[in-house]
Amino acid sequence: MLAERITPTLRALRVRTQAGTTVIEMLVAMSLLSVVMGIVLAGLVSMQNTENRVNNRSQTNDQLRLAVEQIDRQIRSGNLLYNPANEGTNAGSGIGAGFSMRVYTQANGVDRCVQWRVTGGALQFRSWPETYPIVTTVSAWRTVADHIVNTSSQPPFSLDSNAKFNGELINIDLLTNVRADTGSNVEGKASVAARNEQYGYADVCSGTHLPPA
Repeated sequence: MLAERITPTLRALRVRTQAGTTVIEMLVAMSLLSVVMGIVLAGLVSMQNTENRVNNRSQTNDQLRLAVEQIDRQIRSGNLLYNPANEGTNAGSGIGAGFSMRVYTQANGVDRCVQWRVTGGALQFRSWPETYPIVTTVSAWRTVADHIVNTSSQPPFSLDSNAKFNGELINIDLLTNVRADTGSNVEGKASVAARNEQYGYADVCSGTHLPPA
């Protein structure tokens, strides 16, 4: 009698086991898997975005550092500096005051006129011989850093009004940002003195010695 009661129970267990998972169980499992995959994917995307921001910031820092170092070297070897507030259109149409700079320099042992400008978010420079227009070799504008975000309230170049000698000290304040929507600005600042400016040199790199932008 006992055996007759046990046998249907075992049969029911075998039938239930052989039936496998139900549709509801599969849907629940798939939902859980989707949630887990979504969390993992969101984490990977966040990690990738963070890595991109770090790489962009690092590249921006490198660009800015090299640009400031180059300007620093030219100004330190400078014989004549021009007030960036009086520049502007000398470096091209639409260039605001303080967004360009000229220096007569002996950097690398060669007397050259060098002009810098910030236009369209790019920091550019060009150079020409002091004997222009007798020698008409003028380099093309070359971009050395991009994503410059200086505004008119914070121009990249200015004379230091507290300098001991008038026109001796140039302030450089470059702001750049590769991803303005997600990252903060990177700032490159320097105050550089022209070692020879105080001795007074002839007025070169201007007037007829200044080529068209």
